[in-house]
Amino acid sequence: MPVDDLDLDRDGVTPPAAPERAVRAWNPWLIAAAVALAIGGGAFVRWWTMQRPTPSPDASRAVAGTDVPLASAPALPPLDQMDPYLRTLLRGLSTRPELAAWLATDNLIQQMALTIDRVSRGASPAGELRVLAPEGTLATTRAGRTRRIDESSYARYDGLATALSSVDPAAVATAYRTIQPRLNEAYGNLGKAETSVDVAVQQALDVLISTPVPNGPITVVEGKGATWAFADPALEALTPAQKHLVRMGPRNAARVIETLKAVRQRLQS
Repeated sequence: MPVDDLDLDRDGVTPPAAPERAVRAWNPWLIAAAVALAIGGGAFVRWWTMQRPTPSPDASRAVAGTDVPLASAPALPPLDQMDPYLRTLLRGLSTRPELAAWLATDNLIQQMALTIDRVSRGASPAGELRVLAPEGTLATTRAGRTRRIDESSYARYDGLATALSSVDPAAVATAYRTIQPRLNEAYGNLGKAETSVDVAVQQALDVLISTPVPNGPITVVEGKGATWAFADPALEALTPAQKHLVRMGPRNAARVIETLKAVRQRLQS
């Protein structure tokens, strides 16, 4: 079962005396890294939603530097012809293979708009970004009558966290401002005419940056059906997007959040 349909996924109910075993968890991709590159015009951003209040008339200017007069913006291809343009523009953001793998897919601007929209609502965009799915499975170790996420599982996200950390926040902001007209068009095509992609970007960043990073081992308990759930009620109450970030492990999650803070600062400066 996909991890996004469940809180934490496992193959079945573990007998009390069973030995340690790997637990299948389809984490299609590092959600935070998705947002950061999507916001910057790269790989970074369906289920539960976390609706926000309708923004004020001035909210569309929340991300500074994006309300440049259209006449001064660079010429951009039509929306359905943006892939070659984006591959040329964005390949310089990072030399990491994760970015290259995403740039080899199609409908990049649409993927970015959908990712930003879903994360801005606290939802998971996992189904659209399988190319960045981590290898391996979620593993747990027994801890008394409960189980903990094995630290070896966190290493599956090291590459994506490193890819995000390698991106220059200033370059991300510049790329975003360059493609903002087409990204806003793609966002509007999702039925979001009541607001702008700038507002959604700010909300997506707020969702991820506000994710609490556990200091110690993460304990899981039996959830509904054949699922694992976080034993900590505060973690279990997080949105799906935030849960993805927590499952990356404390070190990777902290790296991602720090990068996102730097990106937000650049966009607002």
